[in-house]
Amino acid sequence: MKGDTDEVVLFIHSTGTGPVLWAGVPDGAIGGRQKLLPANVGYPPGDLVERGRRLTSADDAAEVAKAIPSGASRIHVVAHSYGALVALNVIPTIADRVASVFFYEPVVFAALLGAPELDAEAAADARAFVEHSWFLHDEERGGRAEWQEMFIDYWNRPGSWAKMSEGLRQQSLALGWKMFQEVRACFFDRPPAGGGLLPAPTTIAFGERTTPASRAMSKALAHGRPNVSLVEMSGLSHMAPLTRAVQVHEELARHMSRVTEAGG
Repeated sequence: MKGDTDEVVLFIHSTGTGPVLWAGVPDGAIGGRQKLLPANVGYPPGDLVERGRRLTSADDAAEVAKAIPSGASRIHVVAHSYGALVALNVIPTIADRVASVFFYEPVVFAALLGAPELDAEAAADARAFVEHSWFLHDEERGGRAEWQEMFIDYWNRPGSWAKMSEGLRQQSLALGWKMFQEVRACFFDRPPAGGGLLPAPTTIAFGERTTPASRAMSKALAHGRPNVSLVEMSGLSHMAPLTRAVQVHEELARHMSRVTEAGG
């Protein structure tokens, strides 16, 4: 049954990665369901986005939704970081077909607005970006090396950009303008009406070693939603789907097992 094309798993990747982020998920982790691995706009195998072209998370949602077979009656949505913002745009369009949702560290800074008991460290984390003189606002610098260093080092650790190989840096710079658009979307795009709804069993996982703002975003998105399980993963950080993939795949497998056991 799980191999049938009427039940699929839609994987949505994060900023600067691509479909390869989820390509290694074992079939067993998703119960043999069909795996969909679309690329966001501007990522291979598609064409790069030319500098100056403006895009939103809704544009990415429209692109990844094309991968869903018309006959798919049950859709599991899996996303990381910015991919979760894209997913929140996709979900209202397929709400009656969503079987479950699995987010690893959804980056939706707008979720922090009015978040209950937002701790001072998380607020300062977010405010540092919003009030930065150019990171979110300077279109000439956006996506270029100085911007990339600030972005990569924040989500990994200081010095990460400098330690990257020249080849990887060039790949990231080629995606730079689109990455800049995605980061801006995480702060300024609001999900459409119903985009905050998670209409099916949902797991939101975050790493013990993540940033204060990312931890707060995961908690804010889970707050007040009885169908959401919030999972803190020991020893992991924001980029765990790339750097500690096995542990993330294991948590995804536990999520899928819970859904199956509940009759989903």
